[in-house]
Amino acid sequence: MLEVKDYSKQELADALYAGNIKPESRLKKLWLEVSGCPELMADLRRLHYHTGDSGYTAQMVERIKYWLCID
Repeated sequence: MLEVKDYSKQELADALYAGNIKPESRLKKLWLEVSGCPELMADLRRLHYHTGDSGYTAQMVERIKYWLCID
């Protein structure tokens, strides 16, 4: 279960994919999933997210969990 809190992008990728993806590929996988969901990207933009940001706020993580169906 993913805790709703602030994460750096790498921390979130590691938390989501630690068991099944090589460490060097996790961040790319997270970006592909997030950017591949237009509704999620729209939600993140409403929360003032920019692609160059270093992490996600707890509110953004909550939206990521919702749109990517993560428990």
